[in-house]
Amino acid sequence: MVRERAMSATASRYAVWLAGRVKVHDGCMTDDAMAEEREFNRQNIEEFRNNGGKVGGQFEGFPLLILTSSGAKSGAERVNLIAYFDIDDKIYVVGSAAGRDESPAWVFNLRAHPHVQVEIGSNPKRPVVARELTREDRDRIYKVVVERAPGFAEYEKRTDRVIPVFELVADN
Repeated sequence: MVRERAMSATASRYAVWLAGRVKVHDGCMTDDAMAEEREFNRQNIEEFRNNGGKVGGQFEGFPLLILTSSGAKSGAERVNLIAYFDIDDKIYVVGSAAGRDESPAWVFNLRAHPHVQVEIGSNPKRPVVARELTREDRDRIYKVVVERAPGFAEYEKRTDRVIPVFELVADN
């Protein structure tokens, strides 16, 4: 319960921070905002790897993983630091993009190339398969996500799209 309250507070701080930071024009991020976000992600990935899977600032106390995928169109390696939720001993990631009208690029990557790798904590990369949830399963899991991290309810209100949820399953 204490961990969930800490996650909730962290998610709320992150939602407020991100909402004030993301610059959009006609529903799309500006080039400058995208460049800033890439650099911000690069720095946080470096911090994650240097600190055994921990990142400070607005992410402190929030469970994060590094997702290594292949670009949907290019096939090039893509590395993203994203929040995850451990629900009933299963790992889920949510393509919220803080409620923007477009899903994050990694969502398209997972749909095109579901065999990916994740790094959680100080554990080495391990292969997983990303399985996008059906609408019924997504709604059930998203409800738990919102209970743990209320900022995700705000993300859902900001967009007309259905925010996708993926389960990451061991790739044996």
